[in-house]
Amino acid sequence: MREKAGKILLYTLAVVFAAQISMTVFIVDFQISIGVILLAAFFFLVDGFPVLTVTLLSSGGVFAARIIIYWLQNGDVAGRMNAFMPEIVFYISYGLLLYLYGLVLKNPILKSNLYIFPLVIIDYGANFLELSVRLGENVFDFETQSGIFVVACLRVVISWGIVALFRQYHLILLKKDHEDRYRRLLIMISKLNEEVIWMRKNSALIEETMATSYHLFEKLKEDDRRKDLSESALSIAKDVHEIKKEYFLIMRGLTEALDKEMKNDKLPFADLLAILKNAALKTAGEYEKKLELEIETQDDFYTDKHYFLMSIFRNLFLNAIEAEKGNYVKIIFSEKKENDFYIFRITDQGPGINKEDIEYVFDAGFSTKINYETGIVSRGLGLNLVQDLVEKQFSGTISVVSVPGNTTFTISIPCEEMTV
Repeated sequence: MREKAGKILLYTLAVVFAAQISMTVFIVDFQISIGVILLAAFFFLVDGFPVLTVTLLSSGGVFAARIIIYWLQNGDVAGRMNAFMPEIVFYISYGLLLYLYGLVLKNPILKSNLYIFPLVIIDYGANFLELSVRLGENVFDFETQSGIFVVACLRVVISWGIVALFRQYHLILLKKDHEDRYRRLLIMISKLNEEVIWMRKNSALIEETMATSYHLFEKLKEDDRRKDLSESALSIAKDVHEIKKEYFLIMRGLTEALDKEMKNDKLPFADLLAILKNAALKTAGEYEKKLELEIETQDDFYTDKHYFLMSIFRNLFLNAIEAEKGNYVKIIFSEKKENDFYIFRITDQGPGINKEDIEYVFDAGFSTKINYETGIVSRGLGLNLVQDLVEKQFSGTISVVSVPGNTTFTISIPCEEMTV
């Protein structure tokens, strides 16, 4: 309630202050201001705009402001009340007509900008009523009538311009928001896809564990002295079986959702790199590191395997960011076409990989990264996943060379595997 009252007060003050920008036309004391322009703009821009309340308060506010300003300028307001009073008629009649128009439109926010032009009649009608109070029968003078009609047209055109400008700005913000959400969605789907790949790999381990437990039960049950152990082995086999069923249900649900999302979805390679760059910069910021990412490409193409490419490159970028011991990370990404292959190189200037570790870096579980504060060691799945994706999804190859200050991963993928 307090918030609503605050908004009403804000709208009223905006109209009152805008009304002070005015000019006298036709007769003395008849002021044409821009306050009503804001009323029209609020009407079309603000959902549920309280027309009657704001116009009623504005009528009194404008009248009071006129009196105060005149008093400050002249030191006396004797005889001026009647001069300013008819303006109240204008705002009240304008607000009432605008309210009735709102009932016809139901929801002005959802209507076309063209619906703003009937406000010409509302503006003209409110001015006509005010001048009727001031002039009586003389209000029907042709010059006066044509004048207030032109004024109404001008104010409505300005109102339309304000509404159109704000709506265009809103569309720009909305488009940007949608683009940001789309980028985040692509990265999220890429991460989920990685986890599903690992779940598929681990499903074999679950089956093997269950089988091993059951075989152990078969062996132990023949020995009466190990009856307790045999029952424990059987219990483990049953528990693993239950875990397997739940695990497979989850994996199937994720797989179906991802397959549906990824089906016939295509993306330009340049857009993919832009999304990855934004994600890498954000990741570096989370690690409190400054990332300089240079991208050098010779080709652009559409691909329907962009989720897999995202996983490959994102993991390599993340690997470089995590490996860097300082606060500055530099990564150079390059792409070029050689014969019938796309060649990608990702180079970082980090500490490098020890010579004795090179042959193991793509093995699952291998990791040299450890948090010495928490004791947590990386699960060592990133590079193994990268190799798996390159070889199985793209029929490609990946290799690495490393010395202190320069580590380069080279990926070669047949062109026919990449383009659609």
